[in-house]
Amino acid sequence: MSDPMAWTLKEAASAVRKRKIGCVELVSASLEAARRINRVSNCFIRIDEAFALDSARVADRLAGREQMLMTGIPMAHKDMFHRKDMPCSYGSSPELAQVPKRTSRLLAALDRSGAVQLGSLNMSEFAFGATGHNDHFGTCRNPWNSAYISGGSSSGSGAAVASGAVFAALGSDTGGSVRIPAAACGAVGLKPTHGLLPSDGVMPMSRSLDCFGPIGRTAEDVALMMDCLTSASSGVDARFSRSLEDDVKGLRVGIPENYYYEDIDPTVESLMEESLQHLEQLGCKLVKVKVPGHQELTSLSYIVLGAESAAYHAARFARHEASYGHQTRARLLHGFFIPASAYVQARQLRGLHFKRFMNDVMKQCDVLHTPVFRRPTPTLAETDLGDSLESTKMITNLSHCTRLTNYLGLPALSLPCGFCPSGLPVGFQLVGKPFAESTLLCLAHGHEKVSGIRNLIADGPHLS
Repeated sequence: MSDPMAWTLKEAASAVRKRKIGCVELVSASLEAARRINRVSNCFIRIDEAFALDSARVADRLAGREQMLMTGIPMAHKDMFHRKDMPCSYGSSPELAQVPKRTSRLLAALDRSGAVQLGSLNMSEFAFGATGHNDHFGTCRNPWNSAYISGGSSSGSGAAVASGAVFAALGSDTGGSVRIPAAACGAVGLKPTHGLLPSDGVMPMSRSLDCFGPIGRTAEDVALMMDCLTSASSGVDARFSRSLEDDVKGLRVGIPENYYYEDIDPTVESLMEESLQHLEQLGCKLVKVKVPGHQELTSLSYIVLGAESAAYHAARFARHEASYGHQTRARLLHGFFIPASAYVQARQLRGLHFKRFMNDVMKQCDVLHTPVFRRPTPTLAETDLGDSLESTKMITNLSHCTRLTNYLGLPALSLPCGFCPSGLPVGFQLVGKPFAESTLLCLAHGHEKVSGIRNLIADGPHLS
């Protein structure tokens, strides 16, 4: 039998269902891979071996009687999703950790589908950050090359999935924090429509912008995760995986003429063009569009994020300021000085800008195609800027292409399309209309088939 951790989630689920591998055997293989990979990537905050093996034994006993979608599938999640009676660090110091009294609805949904949680994954402290640096647990490193960033703030989620430690992971996305690590690590990451997945039992950063979504190795794996998360958490029978083979011929793919390609690296631009050619092969029509007020929307999102995160942390920050990392502390302090009037206006303008964007952009196309990063993935050394002004500029630059969708509440998906000269993967982004996740996943699935990118990614870090 081939290495089970080289399978996709769908392949692993099929093997369990056909009794080609037992749940304990699969989880044991995942635990072994996680320990090995973690020594290099530092993607785990905690590996819960006893809990995982106990869950796998239960899954094996149930497998013969009741076959659930994710029976025995090893996963791990960003350490901000609550599990009852298990510590949750939020990537911060021990003084600020909590032991929740309830399990989040999203983890409960995965539990009911039969998934097994191996542990909790590294993250930027309180989700502040786009690189994977962490003052408390150490930096999470890119599985393709440990000298490079894994992206953030769901740094461990991207690295653990891409490296083959687990088959899928949950992350949070308030300005790109699912899509950025997915792009940096060569995985597929989905930020759903705002409000599609429940937020209770998950640490807030900015409830007006927060979204929670899966990272997987393929578009199909992400679709299967969404099947579980939506049907089990909200009762909606939304079978994203059934839509993957839908005909995309004639779908209009918008190419932005402004903002997204400013100061873009030639290699990244070439890979963007190549990904568009693959979408044309699927029968999609390419159309040029202009995106109105993008810089203004980005600024408004920062106002909402800064004010809401400062409000959430205010009491804790007053008692434990010294326990916060330097970068987190600097960004929170900025939020405390945002006028209430600016925050109210930023919230009020949201509806107006949404209508404008839908009319000026999404009436002209079905999906918008953009880079995730305009430059190749940077190194850890290049982005280790502490709490300096340059650090703020660097984070803004990394999320240049991703922040608008959180302010407008639109779904967006990151998927790989090739490699830069450093050997690290490059990702592109598809932005859809509200609740058009199926369209994004269908296009991503088609792109994987015509481009052959999955075969190239499969030869990557999880086999090293």
